[in-house]
Amino acid sequence: MSSPQLPDPSDPAAFLERTAAGARERFVAEKTLLGFGEYLEVVAQRPVAQGRDAATYLRDVFLHYGTEAIQRPYGRFTRYKLFDCPFDGGRDRLIGQEAAQHAVFGLLSDFVKDGRVSKLILLHGPNGSAKTSFIACMMRAMEAYSAQPEGALYTFNWVFPRARLQGSTIGFGGARSLQGLDTYAHLPEADVDARIRTETRDHPLLLLPPAERLAFLRGHLGPDAALPRALTEGDLSPKARQIFEALLKAYQGDLAEVLKHVQVERFYISRRYRQAAVTVDPQMRADAGVRQVTADRSMASLPPSLQNLTLYEPMGDLVDANRGLIEFNDLLKRPVDAFKYLLSTCENGAVRLDTMSLYLDTVFIGSCNAGHLTAFKEVPDFASFKGRIELVQMPYLLDAELERRIYSDLLASQAIDKPVAPHTDKVAALWAVLTRLEHPDPDAHGAPLSKVLTDLGPLQKALLYAEGKVPNGLARDVANGLIAHTPDIFAERQDTEHYEGRFGASPRELRAAVLTAARRADARCLTPVAVLDALQDLCRQTSVYQFLRLKPEGDYHQPTAALEAVQTWYLDLVEEELHQAMGLVNRVATVDLFARYVDHVMHYVRKERRPNLMTGRSEDPDEQLMGEVEAKLGVAPSGRDDHRAGVLHRIGAWRMDNPDLPLDLSEIFRDRISRLNDAFHDEQRAAADRIKRSLLALLVDADVRLEADAQARADATLVALERDFGYGRACAVEVIGHLLKSRATNG
Repeated sequence: MSSPQLPDPSDPAAFLERTAAGARERFVAEKTLLGFGEYLEVVAQRPVAQGRDAATYLRDVFLHYGTEAIQRPYGRFTRYKLFDCPFDGGRDRLIGQEAAQHAVFGLLSDFVKDGRVSKLILLHGPNGSAKTSFIACMMRAMEAYSAQPEGALYTFNWVFPRARLQGSTIGFGGARSLQGLDTYAHLPEADVDARIRTETRDHPLLLLPPAERLAFLRGHLGPDAALPRALTEGDLSPKARQIFEALLKAYQGDLAEVLKHVQVERFYISRRYRQAAVTVDPQMRADAGVRQVTADRSMASLPPSLQNLTLYEPMGDLVDANRGLIEFNDLLKRPVDAFKYLLSTCENGAVRLDTMSLYLDTVFIGSCNAGHLTAFKEVPDFASFKGRIELVQMPYLLDAELERRIYSDLLASQAIDKPVAPHTDKVAALWAVLTRLEHPDPDAHGAPLSKVLTDLGPLQKALLYAEGKVPNGLARDVANGLIAHTPDIFAERQDTEHYEGRFGASPRELRAAVLTAARRADARCLTPVAVLDALQDLCRQTSVYQFLRLKPEGDYHQPTAALEAVQTWYLDLVEEELHQAMGLVNRVATVDLFARYVDHVMHYVRKERRPNLMTGRSEDPDEQLMGEVEAKLGVAPSGRDDHRAGVLHRIGAWRMDNPDLPLDLSEIFRDRISRLNDAFHDEQRAAADRIKRSLLALLVDADVRLEADAQARADATLVALERDFGYGRACAVEVIGHLLKSRATNG
């Protein structure tokens, strides 16, 4: 939908006139107020859209924004784009959690097949695992969808004309001024004595008798169309039913006269105004109640036949959420007795109040902490609840690349008021993931992988999840087996109480650490070094954070050791960038060399001659080129044939997983290209050390005097660091200075 052209604000009078005209046009175009007959025309035009219950509507919200297939080293997932928040420009999007998205969509689909919502969806996981964000994205998507033509929702009000327009003693019809009107829905406000709203936002089709209602829907949807029970078996709310019956008696069974009093109104889902999107916090109060409305001032204006009714209107969270979504935030923080009513409410779709039973058309969803759920499972009533609750697991992210996006958003926000060095988000994300990982079960994936899984450290496992990178030095068949079993390794603890991602550092704690590092008064920019220092301080607070008190399992559950591993990984990364900035390593040239190597290997394995593009003649693959590359990769001469066959096997496996993507050797062989770069650096280590010493002197002491050539090389390196890698001068001074000092100390 294109954005409307805004009026020119330079002329206030014209601005107001055009704004008012635009509002009137939108009011009419969006069919905001309709008579009942007009609404039936809307249903006839969009029977599928108007024949939905809350579960179908929410499922259609998921589908409206589309899906995306995502391939990661640990599996293939479907991502529902509503969680990218395109309706808000991506603001506050949900990072990852595709498994939970799939589970919730599946449950909604089950509700649609069953024709009703029969269970509460309960998201559970550790604190800060984005459960609230997950539900907020759904509600915001519903809000945006309800403003679209295909997402239009309707309810109705009762409208009663002024007494001076009526001639009958019972207060209806007969006066000339109302004769010929098919509906009172469009009467001017001055001609309306009373308007009674429907708090539960009843579906307008419920005003039709059940048989005729079903026939109308079947006639437009087809005889075999699946329909929700809210429309096939549903009925008006008690107050609306009382008014309907009183009017029907007053008009002696003339339904057409009754429906004249119906004003169909389009409503929009709104969290702010608690309209079909409600969050219930874990406070101690009822979620629904009733109050008498007979004494309301508007009731005095009703026709005499209605003034004798004792009307009650429902109120509360469940009422506000009807025909939408209700969230029970931190549900298990309430005493069990406070939400036992959910057993029957979810099972029967009704809540029993003092003077009525209120039938609901609502999707129930809640969130709870993993620890609270564990305790809840020990409650004697848990078995009863389990039959009405569907559990959806939401662990911490285990993919460092996904986790990085959380802190990338933070670093790009106004909360950070200084330059940010490259990889600051990566360092925070990698450490967070290392604190969450569990030691893989070496016996769960077969003998060939037993040894490598026994020795697989947290950093290696994190890189396996994030990049599909296997540890160096593995035999080809073992490496391929590890890659093939990564989805199984990722899933091996999912169904256990101690699932991977239940324990570890929360993104909330990491965000706080990043902000603490950013507030350092002695630093001109925010660097990974400052973040690592802040995390070191966090690791000392063992009495505050549970994950710091977990029993170590080898190298796992050791947050301080994880900090050291991250720092080493980070310094290696910075050093590689420094080598490239020095001109000692050219990654593009290395990729080109490896691409030529692959070309020769393919012809060698297939026993084919290859065309020489320079001479046009067919030649044997260049054994010297292949041998030189393999020597740098550490491949023994006796293993070269196996290595070359493995190159083609890896390309074939990648092609099977990515049939529609162009071949990307830099991605497929990231580990081997990195090894080639290391080999080239080793060959030029003496030159690199000379430049590093000059650079260290320049960074530490701005007044240092260097020889012209050394000064030029150091200056060129700093320029390349900023141009190619984004290091501003202030960040380069701190980061590179830290690198060179650390490596000089350790070397």
